[in-house]
Amino acid sequence: MQVIEYPISTYLPRDVVYFDGTSATLPQDYVIKEGNLRLFVPKNKINDVVNALKSEGFKEEKLEFYKGEKYSLSTKFFNIWELHVRIYDDGFIDGHFEVSRDYLEHLPYDTIPSIYEVFEFYRTAYDKLHIFDNGAKKWIKEVKTHYFVTLNPPKSITAWQPIIVSVGALSAIGILAYLLSRLDKGEELVET
Repeated sequence: MQVIEYPISTYLPRDVVYFDGTSATLPQDYVIKEGNLRLFVPKNKINDVVNALKSEGFKEEKLEFYKGEKYSLSTKFFNIWELHVRIYDDGFIDGHFEVSRDYLEHLPYDTIPSIYEVFEFYRTAYDKLHIFDNGAKKWIKEVKTHYFVTLNPPKSITAWQPIIVSVGALSAIGILAYLLSRLDKGEELVET
């Protein structure tokens, strides 16, 4: 186990103006739920965005909970954190910070959405920031104020790879010990 000291923080929209002229103060518990505020790129730019993310160090993820995305990419982001990005066929993008897949705490631990960090990684491929409020079904025209949201790390983390290596080694020793215990002198097989 390893003790971790560094939280991860981001800004998320609070007071917004929509393209229809209305405005809203989005509750903090609403904006920290992934999928409520979504990035968007035109369909013809998806491959460019994926390539831009890959050139910035993002890798395709195979071990993840599938949510209908066309691409699932992640990159290490400070200390124990990863930035995970899901890109869908329709051009919508969801991103969040999470504990790295290198640790057992990855699955049960909280996440926080990422909007601006994801955009910064792909802005070389598409430089327009489109944010869609999925609950209101409206496009955000302007963000007037933000929440500063922090995700504290787990009290300790456990890397799963050493555990797997240890279990594998112990299993191999156990199998070898069993096989060796089955050896006999073979006296019954020798004919005189």
